[in-house]
Amino acid sequence: MGMAISFDPKGKPVEVEITPKNHYSPAVLTLRSEGQSVQLHLSDDVIADVAYAVNSHLDNIKYPQPVTPAAKEEIA
Repeated sequence: MGMAISFDPKGKPVEVEITPKNHYSPAVLTLRSEGQSVQLHLSDDVIADVAYAVNSHLDNIKYPQPVTPAAKEEIA
């Protein structure tokens, strides 16, 4: 089963919340912005994978990997 959802806050602040799992449901990751919200019911392993992907993206923005001289020669 596949599903695609688009969440576009149009530059508005986004509130992020994680409700811990309980006996009846897995953890819930909620993204909310001015009348819109998306709730993702995820296992802790999937939340860890999402966190890793987000942190890797942020690390690449803050600390981009320099291109070594050898790599520059291969590109040219």
